Amino acid sequence: MHPVPGARGGKTMASKSSDVRPKITLACTECKERNYITKKNRRNDPDRLEMKKFCPRDNRHTLHRETR
Repeated sequence: MHPVPGARGGKTMASKSSDVRPKITLACTECKERNYITKKNRRNDPDRLEMKKFCPRDNRHTLHRETR
């Protein structure tokens, strides 16, 4: 008997740098404020992510780009 679930076999913890779905921060391209945190799939989107999102500082929809 193994009292701890996953103590034997199962998945191992992947390092954050090699994670398939890392957390990314989206920053407004106009005011540079970091407004959103999301996840992306590295296999489908290897380039930097760009989305139109609402910026509360500008009070309108602007282009938000992934930051490092």
